[in-house]
Amino acid sequence: MTRLFVLLFSLVAFSASTFAATPEKEPAAGSIALPNGIELPMRVRVAFRVLNVLQIAEVAGQGRLYVEITQRWSDPRLRFDAVAAGTGRVDRVGNDADQYLKTIWNPGLTVDNQVGESSSRTVAISTYANGDVVFIERYEGTFRFRMNMDAFPFDTQNLTFSLSLPRYAKQEAILIATEADRQLSGVDESLSVVDWKPLRVRFSNEESMGWNARSYSRLNATVTLARQSERYLLRIFIPILAVLAVSIFILWSSDLTEKDKGTQIFSSLLALAALSFTFEASFPGSISLNTPVAQIISLGYLYLVAVLMLEVLLSAGCANPNTQVACIALKRQVRWALPLMMGIISVGAAVRAIPA
Repeated sequence: MTRLFVLLFSLVAFSASTFAATPEKEPAAGSIALPNGIELPMRVRVAFRVLNVLQIAEVAGQGRLYVEITQRWSDPRLRFDAVAAGTGRVDRVGNDADQYLKTIWNPGLTVDNQVGESSSRTVAISTYANGDVVFIERYEGTFRFRMNMDAFPFDTQNLTFSLSLPRYAKQEAILIATEADRQLSGVDESLSVVDWKPLRVRFSNEESMGWNARSYSRLNATVTLARQSERYLLRIFIPILAVLAVSIFILWSSDLTEKDKGTQIFSSLLALAALSFTFEASFPGSISLNTPVAQIISLGYLYLVAVLMLEVLLSAGCANPNTQVACIALKRQVRWALPLMMGIISVGAAVRAIPA
């Protein structure tokens, strides 16, 4: 009997020591339930700011940006006595903020069009005596956007960030941007990409359908960037104009033979082709997509060939005494009509692409 009592006592002591040695597990992120006794849906206020634009890849439809997302919500369970605590706000930064975030309810906001993981991430969270929470997250990430190059180099791109709460349907939590949040949002003026200038940030709400056929809240933060087109005038349009200007020399020169004219035109065609490859390498999408530059170069090929063919036909017609008078009159008209038509079409293609 004594041995049995000793054995039972040893088992109980061993179990108690093992239980005491087992560390208490931290609650998983998102496992904290919504607070009770509050009006649903929980309103999460969002401010969005772009601190820097590091890279824009128009053809790939991606951009690398350094962003700051500020979230605000209220949780009555986090209220405390400011007099007893000696402060009305408790701030936590870095790893302390991440660890504290695991112990409270948080919206679990995600950016749906983000590609890959974040880098250079810093966080800060502030808890107020009345239960208000302010969570600020800064990080560098790659995002996927829908870009339109039809107006290059006069284009304006709208980079839309789709913010959502995948853990909570719209009946439980929604994203909103108040006027105060809009005032805190924006784009910094000094960007790493020198060919772009920031214009504005605007918000729009929409619903998204989840896997369980429930509607979820989504807040779109659209950052508008305008390309500085004046930086492209000398690099793009002046070389094209120089190549096409050869046609004026051919049309107005009377000392060139047909062989010389053909040599000049084919040299211009090769130069125009070389320009198109150079532009595509330097400005991806400028030729491969439907841009004004691509339209002008494509029409330039047709224009140079038309100049050569008309010159050959008119030269042959002027050599015939029966048609010499009419041919000379037509040649005088063609000299200025063809370059003028090409100039009007080119300018029209560029002006049509300029945003209103």
